[in-house]
Amino acid sequence: MSSGTHTSEHLLFNKSYLLKSRMRMITQAMGPMQDRTGLCIGLVPAAFRARLMALGGEWTFTQAQHVPLPYKDGSFDRVLVLDHLEWVHDDYGFLADAHRVLKAAGLLYVDTEHHKRWTVWRPVRRLFGVEERQAERIREGYTERGLFDLLKDGFDLQETRTYSRFFVEGAETVLRLTMGAFSGTARSDGADQEEIEDPELLNRRIARIQSIAYPFFLLGAKLDWLLFYTHGYRLRALARRRLWKPRRTPVLRDGRTLADATLNTRIGTAAPF
Repeated sequence: MSSGTHTSEHLLFNKSYLLKSRMRMITQAMGPMQDRTGLCIGLVPAAFRARLMALGGEWTFTQAQHVPLPYKDGSFDRVLVLDHLEWVHDDYGFLADAHRVLKAAGLLYVDTEHHKRWTVWRPVRRLFGVEERQAERIREGYTERGLFDLLKDGFDLQETRTYSRFFVEGAETVLRLTMGAFSGTARSDGADQEEIEDPELLNRRIARIQSIAYPFFLLGAKLDWLLFYTHGYRLRALARRRLWKPRRTPVLRDGRTLADATLNTRIGTAAPF
């Protein structure tokens, strides 16, 4: 990779509200990385990799979708699975193997699409063909309960949270539509094909569009605070490794599981909200 392309990818990262937000959440979840090892699974930009490596420790990156993962048992202190589970056929087996390569009491961080019954922006993206890697996707995403069920046999779930609500996702959708229109124009505006395929030039053009969009993301994030009672389009979970032991989910008298009661009830009250 040329130094120019490397620089332009960092410029893209700095102009991306969502990438910077995700990195901030990962940094808070991972804790100090000095003298620790980390495995990042998923398709992430080069600038995102550089930020992870800047946290310290020794990092390994892979896009593997099948098990077993090519690493020894107990190789890593931290495992990140980013935008990846949706494309894995055997997601339970994949997380079981992530458990295998984690050290005792290691941390697993998962970031995935949140499967919602009703959404506005995803149908719009599909309609205009700007949904990322849709043809390869095995599933639409996960609910909090669904992700808990995948993790419960070998991990103690410490936190699940959705993020990126209506207004931020709206800004992201408009950005993708703009980028799609931009790409279409770029292929037919008479410019040399060699120029269009120049990744540095393309990255810098995209960064200019993201610079214009960035204030709208900030505004969207503030407006999303008004929708704190809604679920976001993205789901993240932090879990700590423990001994792998398949366990049954207790069921309450009303038919709900403890996971349902925990995820859908405010602490200190018996009423679901």
